[in-house]
Amino acid sequence: MHSARRLDNLSARFFSAGAMIAVIDVRQSEREGAQAIAELASTATESGIAILALVDSSHDAETIAQCFEAGATHYLDFADTGANLNQAINYAYRYVENFRGGAERASHEQSLLTLGDLQWSMTGGSLREYWISDSLLAAAGEIDFGRYPLTGIYRTLSPEERCRVRGAMGRLRDGARQAAVPHRFNGRPVIHHLHEADGLISGRIEYLASGGDAEDWTGRDLLSGLRNAASARTWIRRKLDDGSQLTLIAIGIKNFRMINAAFGRNAGDQLLRIVGHRLMDQAHRQYAGPHLVARLDGQNFLIALADFGNSKVSDFANELIGAIFGDLQLEGRPINPVVRAGVAIGTKDSSDKTLIRKAVLALAEATAADALPIHFSTVSEADVHLEEVLEEQLPGAMGRGEIVIVFQPQIKVDSGALFGAEALARWEHPEYGLLGASTLFAVAERAGVMDSLSTQIHKQALTLAARWPASLGSLRLSLNITAGDLAAKTFVDDMLGQVETAGFDPAHLTLEITESELIGNLSASATKLHRLRKKGICIAIDDFGTGYSSLSYLKELPVDYLKIDSGLTGDMSGSPKDQVVVRSIIDMAHSLDLSVVAEGIETESQLDILADQGCEFFRVSCVPVRCRRTSSKPSPCAAARQTRVARVSIGRSSIGSGHAGGTWDRATCVR
Repeated sequence: MHSARRLDNLSARFFSAGAMIAVIDVRQSEREGAQAIAELASTATESGIAILALVDSSHDAETIAQCFEAGATHYLDFADTGANLNQAINYAYRYVENFRGGAERASHEQSLLTLGDLQWSMTGGSLREYWISDSLLAAAGEIDFGRYPLTGIYRTLSPEERCRVRGAMGRLRDGARQAAVPHRFNGRPVIHHLHEADGLISGRIEYLASGGDAEDWTGRDLLSGLRNAASARTWIRRKLDDGSQLTLIAIGIKNFRMINAAFGRNAGDQLLRIVGHRLMDQAHRQYAGPHLVARLDGQNFLIALADFGNSKVSDFANELIGAIFGDLQLEGRPINPVVRAGVAIGTKDSSDKTLIRKAVLALAEATAADALPIHFSTVSEADVHLEEVLEEQLPGAMGRGEIVIVFQPQIKVDSGALFGAEALARWEHPEYGLLGASTLFAVAERAGVMDSLSTQIHKQALTLAARWPASLGSLRLSLNITAGDLAAKTFVDDMLGQVETAGFDPAHLTLEITESELIGNLSASATKLHRLRKKGICIAIDDFGTGYSSLSYLKELPVDYLKIDSGLTGDMSGSPKDQVVVRSIIDMAHSLDLSVVAEGIETESQLDILADQGCEFFRVSCVPVRCRRTSSKPSPCAAARQTRVARVSIGRSSIGSGHAGGTWDRATCVR
């Protein structure tokens, strides 16, 4: 650690001391403190140091933000009654330890020798240029950089190591400036530092210190310092083999994405570090027996307890959650994380993979239920095994054409005319039948093929819609965009390329994006959507009124439609309060020159209310099935009283819905 109170020759003094943490007190002089932080920060990214700023927000509330802008990695606010310098230094040390991957245990001389030695870089985009240092070429061994200049090292990695690389590159894609991956390079453990700046991706390979610590480091999560999922599985498997009964508690922060949006990604990462540290400390306080604390992924953590009494699990989990999340603060401001937990119990006959999955599924149910914060797994081993089978089969199913597209109608409220169709994906499984979107995307997310699945769905839907007959030429096609789609740097070019290849008119295309997928990086999202809007593509905010619902992005984004979630429209006919909420959304949208699409409409009374409130369009809610009926009177309300089925056959595709006993033909509702 190095304490800095003088600016003269600061960088030289710091690095000559061999320190890992700079403690800079800015309480008496914010300007000079910011200068000191900025000077050290210019080399902090490459050297992996921590900069701890000592501040007092009671005198200047902007000081913390200024320190982070200057390049501080941590801060300690003495305006907080719980401020603890030792704890802050421990957090900073954990950050350095994670970043360096144990290299701080090696001598300072060894660090100097390896710094900047084995390096490479490449530019992004379609025309890639790369550079590989002579030292890296010399150390390459059997790696063929000539044939595989961009993926030579990647091809030598194990499947688990490749997964780490994909995760690290994903963090860079999502906006992180740096990431690190532990793996083996020619048989030796290394930490691979990755950086991204202005489209240039660079890497630096650093050999880890020899010994047990270096090996153990590869089993740790790079952000929180806890065990990672692979290491957790190993520990759980060992305990099960020893005959222990295991209690697994999966804990997740439900509103983490919103916290990230409000405080920024760096603060969100800091929150995960704090939670990880507290989890480890609190679990040890509450249970003296064998236990493990790990970070699974994202905002999800895992506590495994060996031979713990089942009757005490609820009390243990509640006490744990209260102690960890009860008084959390970010940037000197209190936050209110919404925490959920899933519990699974395993015996010696359980498998580590199945047991973890049961805990994660229980967490997902607790998160979705919005009722009790803790859910005990009731999923059978057979059901878990089925999900594992589906995950293994999905990549092949995508190649075999088992992913099919159905189109759900969007209809004008005033006339019943067919306005557009939303493309929905289904899995036509040869054994289990037609699997819905929720199952399909949940399996894709866990199988790690979400991006490729989304791309395939877009291509199929655009190709099918481009073949619609001339009588349906005026229809709009709506495509759902995922968070991964929007985060990709090549999203705009990829989407425009798919539209052009399919031969579909971009002026008839609408991209639907949920609120939660916009808030991660609003400015970057706005730039991308403005580019698409210039090409004539319309933008819709899906599921408006649930979750984040910030009005700020409606001013920044080129939005054309708001889609009111079915959760708001479902009880509209029987709840005056729901009617007021829906009316408020419609009035607000119209004041911003936006059109409104109401989802989940099933009854005549719902349509009547929407018509009275000026809603332009609606989308029906039921799952499409194959059926075709015709009649002669156009009446959307009368149609709603009939069987909730409609479909227009269009070649191999079809427009289907759960609404109306009639065929949608020539953009008219014919009952």
